[in-house]
Amino acid sequence: MENSIGLGKTDQLNNIEPIETHNNNVGTTELILEETDNLSEEPEDTKPLGIGIEEETLPFLEALERPDELRLSATVEPTITFAKRCQIGRRARHEDACVAMATQTGGHFTTMPFGLFVVADGMGGHKNGHIASKTASRISASHILENIYFPMLKEGNGPPPPIQSVMLDAVASAHRALYDPDPEKDSGTTLSIALVFGKRVYISHVGDSRVYLHSQNKLTQITTDHSLVQRLQDVGTISEDDEEAMGSIGNILLRAVGQGEELEIDAYTRSLPAEGGKLILCTDGLWGSIPNAKIQEIVEQDCSLQKLADDLFEAAFEAGSSDNITVLLVEFNL
Repeated sequence: MENSIGLGKTDQLNNIEPIETHNNNVGTTELILEETDNLSEEPEDTKPLGIGIEEETLPFLEALERPDELRLSATVEPTITFAKRCQIGRRARHEDACVAMATQTGGHFTTMPFGLFVVADGMGGHKNGHIASKTASRISASHILENIYFPMLKEGNGPPPPIQSVMLDAVASAHRALYDPDPEKDSGTTLSIALVFGKRVYISHVGDSRVYLHSQNKLTQITTDHSLVQRLQDVGTISEDDEEAMGSIGNILLRAVGQGEELEIDAYTRSLPAEGGKLILCTDGLWGSIPNAKIQEIVEQDCSLQKLADDLFEAAFEAGSSDNITVLLVEFNL
């Protein structure tokens, strides 16, 4: 199940407005939890927001202390590895930003690997898009580290906060840092975050950057684009093959961090396949230039993770991408 949390009211289908319009009446920000329709098939193990602390923090607590003897029979040590390409491409200015890290511990009391991956795409045509993407990616990453990872390394801090709540708060913090009703200080960015911890991935998402899961020869798009094109496809006004419509409205976003006083944030939680697999986080400079079938073909090649990331970048560039291109490729075996 996909869930959304809004900083205010959600937009209505009959009153679609691109995010270039603003509400300059700044009021008190209030978090409102709302469920949205599930637009894509989700696994049964996906949990909705609002689960109790005891239920949501169980994987957190299980991941904290894992004595070596409990894993003597394991044939494969749990691992998270990653590769990235974040390139300016054919643009004059680099408005993409990313954060990627994976950690492991050793000794008698080990923890499950921890991976944090963030992509942001500053809005072209707006002032300071490059600053918006940098600010959003780093503020959100810092919030997650301070509230999840660093407390995990310490003892006696009490029960941790619900992980998905921290993920949502991270995006909300970035939004508050960027939002300014003054049109002269206008800026905005997409923001997609994936936290791999225990045997789950926690995702918070705004905009049209994407998170995919690849496992057992299947590529699945986890996130939903917050774009006018996606909305019109959802209601059947245009089809995926309507190239004319794609060209004229393809860059119009309905949600972005820093745009407007109100923000709705998508949240996803799902168990990762025991067989292992890959997560792909990318901006539209990649997925907008090559189809999903091409992305799947490349990630299924038998070569290093960095070579796969390089090949994805090269495929998008050679296909004529005119945008910045960012891809984070994360391989997990948990």
